[in-house]
Amino acid sequence: MDKNLKRGIPLLILLFCHLYSWSQGIPWFQNFMSADYRAHNQNFDIVADEDGTVYVANFEGLLYYDNAQWRIIHTPGITRVTSLFRDSQGTLWAGGYNYIGRVDIDTKGNLYLQGISQGAIVNGEVTRIWEDGRHVYMHVSDDTYYSLGDSITKLSSLPPAPFTLHSSPSALTVSYINGMVEIGKGLRALATNGEGVIIDDEEGREICRITEGNGLCSNNVARLSYNGHGLLWGATDNGIFVIAIPTIYTRFTASEGLRGEVLSIALLDQTLYVGTSGGLFFLRGKSFAPVKTISLACWQLVRSDDHLLAATADGLYAIGKNQEVTFLTTANTLCVLPNDDHTFLTGEMDGVFLTHWGGQRQKLSDEEKVVRMLRDADGTLWLQNLYGRIWNVSSPTLHPSPSTFHLQPSTSSDEICTLVDYHGHVTPVATSDSHPFPFPLFSYADDYGLLWLTDNKGKSIFAMKDSLLDEPMSQLVYPLMDYSVRAMMRSGKQLWMGGDKGLNIVDYDKEDPVLTVTPRLFIRSVKLRGDSLLWGGYGPLPDQLPRLDSKDCHVVFTYSIDNPSLLLKTQYRTRLNGGSWSAWETLTYEEYNNLTYGDFRFEVQARDAYGRISDIVGMDFTITPPFFMRWFMLLFYVLLFAATVYALLRFRLYRLEKDKRRLETVVQERTADLIEAQHELVRQEKMATVGKLTQGLIDRILNPLNYINNFAKLSVSLVNDVMANIEDEKDNITPDTYDDTIDVLDMLRGNLEKVGEHGANTSRVLKAMEEMLKDRSSGQMEMSLTDMLRQNEEMLHKYYEKEIVENNIATENILPDTDIRIKGNAQLLSMTIMSLLRNAVYAVIKKSKRLKEQPDSGSDYRPEVKLTLTVNDGKALITVHDNGIGIESTIIDRIFDPFFTTKTTAEASGVGLYISREVVQNHGGDITVASVKGSFTAFTITIPLLKE
Repeated sequence: MDKNLKRGIPLLILLFCHLYSWSQGIPWFQNFMSADYRAHNQNFDIVADEDGTVYVANFEGLLYYDNAQWRIIHTPGITRVTSLFRDSQGTLWAGGYNYIGRVDIDTKGNLYLQGISQGAIVNGEVTRIWEDGRHVYMHVSDDTYYSLGDSITKLSSLPPAPFTLHSSPSALTVSYINGMVEIGKGLRALATNGEGVIIDDEEGREICRITEGNGLCSNNVARLSYNGHGLLWGATDNGIFVIAIPTIYTRFTASEGLRGEVLSIALLDQTLYVGTSGGLFFLRGKSFAPVKTISLACWQLVRSDDHLLAATADGLYAIGKNQEVTFLTTANTLCVLPNDDHTFLTGEMDGVFLTHWGGQRQKLSDEEKVVRMLRDADGTLWLQNLYGRIWNVSSPTLHPSPSTFHLQPSTSSDEICTLVDYHGHVTPVATSDSHPFPFPLFSYADDYGLLWLTDNKGKSIFAMKDSLLDEPMSQLVYPLMDYSVRAMMRSGKQLWMGGDKGLNIVDYDKEDPVLTVTPRLFIRSVKLRGDSLLWGGYGPLPDQLPRLDSKDCHVVFTYSIDNPSLLLKTQYRTRLNGGSWSAWETLTYEEYNNLTYGDFRFEVQARDAYGRISDIVGMDFTITPPFFMRWFMLLFYVLLFAATVYALLRFRLYRLEKDKRRLETVVQERTADLIEAQHELVRQEKMATVGKLTQGLIDRILNPLNYINNFAKLSVSLVNDVMANIEDEKDNITPDTYDDTIDVLDMLRGNLEKVGEHGANTSRVLKAMEEMLKDRSSGQMEMSLTDMLRQNEEMLHKYYEKEIVENNIATENILPDTDIRIKGNAQLLSMTIMSLLRNAVYAVIKKSKRLKEQPDSGSDYRPEVKLTLTVNDGKALITVHDNGIGIESTIIDRIFDPFFTTKTTAEASGVGLYISREVVQNHGGDITVASVKGSFTAFTITIPLLKE
């Protein structure tokens, strides 16, 4: 044997032993907080059963978890449960405050607490339950002891001791320890008060410690329980936890000092270095410490003689013994490839460089962002950039020059590619390739002839050997399929894999306890309509559920296996009546809604963390048909159908006779309608003729009436002139003649003024009649009702500015922010609104004047006019409200009649409201009024909104 090899064997053995000593990280564990199990956070004891159920003594009662759902059993009086024990006969005992009982199963498979009331009465809190092989004992807080069975017997002497710690762990005293359990492989777990969970060997040497610093829910561990197949359960004062131990899977995360996504792994002088997006770290004991000089992303670690080359975002570094760091370059280095002559190639942001150990640099290529460089067995240099482009240089020298360093594209397409190096042969693999394997985002060839590959997302890692799947090793890493892999190292009997969730270690020299047992699948519960429990999940699985009523068509099945993994969730698939299986998913329940009546068989199957398929577990159930589908109802339906056919025939004959009579009646009615329509046409023609005649009469009357009005005004002027002349001749006229003449002229002027006044009133009435005869049904188009009302508001303040100020009138416009649109005539609607506002101003001014004329009324009246726009049920509602004189109830029904007004003839013609109603009705709407005499008046206009 070669002397160097002989000399190296002890070193390898020493290295292997050292690796074994630090290779195991922190085992996987999971916390369950009070929000998860919906009970108090304080827990006192815990027991793991062989069917996978975990029982917890909780402050609120007895918790139990079947790997699918948490449930609770309350003690009488809902007091806390403080101690649990499963004896050699399989009976689970539960003790608490003034209580002792055992867990039993009812006829529906539900768990319940059966209290033991015979014999002595428990006074105090049960602190411990145990057995000596023949009897079960318990200790109560009043320092009394009892023997348990079908009844309670108080003991007069001390029973055998419940617990003896044969050897204490190092650096701890027994007073710290709340409990100890054997977990196999020469290991045991200690529950401590303030120190978390300690795993040590039979000699008391500490293997690892899991505390709050590692993410454990609490350092105060009350009790531990081991299920015998790799799961250690613990109860604490702040939740419940489960640890996968003993296990071949461990890990390091940020809790152990490893910050950022793992990008590279390397070993130097028996020290493990890990490069992450947060810098470079080295393993020290059970945690990682940073290499302080390197705090930015460390993309790649490459061994070069007795150094590690670290390609980082801050440059290229050389790591020596005892973490000695040498700074080589300052540029962001994405990858590095050492040469045999102490030079190395670096891929940087702006190109590829040849760098000497002393710092001399030479740029070889302008290819940017090269992230990977490989040299195959033929000496060909392969490069891959950040965007998946591949180049190669055939047989380059160790010291190439830019003139000899010519990169050649290795792929003809623009597809994203990656380089896979195996047995010294480098192969570009494109995203569309499927042979010999699909595109892997990450690949790693170890020193044992295996090629490790991921999928195109960097997950689901598996192993290949000589183009064939290595099933044992692939199954070994199957539980890590959901973890991304960016870096990998195989050393000794360990696999080291790093990614975005830290560093995972697989110790494949040992056997995972989960693999030693076949997964057993249980249907844990069957619920009806999500709340009524049909079967509780315990005891023998019934072949058939009780028959369900037709309205019970909502059934929920819950299921789980007895020994799940903490790394990869168990997947399940279901089917009904032998149909197609559902897709694999991690849900632990299947819900069926609106099932029809009939016979059903529900089946479920599980796939565990190693991809092993469980046996199919099934259950039959029947939903009875509804009452209306029973056999006697079917007979009734046949008879009913026959009777219905007969009735329909009779009814058909009756309808034919009735239709005949109806047709005769319709003919008569249509004849009458035709006659009525003729009369209506005649009436409308007469009305149109009357309208034309009225329009002609108005024109014929207005012209002479204008002459009368004009001549009356001229005559008044002449009378004034005559009176002036009389005044001038007063001295030449006798006093009696002067006085008589003046009286006559005054009477003549008064008569002429009356003629002018009544003529003007007559003209106003005639013009109102003319206005009534106008056509207001045309000119409608899409318009904004909101904008129109804002203009009305402005016109109100402009036209009545003086009146508003003098009478201190408060005006308020309540309009929506949105644009309300209708189809209408903006001019006519605006005139209608202004008419109503004018009446409102008139009413409040009149009321204000009346109150001022009554100084002793004591009123603090404030005139108010309010304009409001709202929308309701597809219609716009415009309300004009005032607190003026109001309208008497005796005349409110007449205010829309033409020529009816409460004002004098000189003030109004009485057609304003009539025209307003006509305008609104021509828009498909209506106008209403509400009023109380002396209090208020409110006119409401309703107009349909513009349809989409």
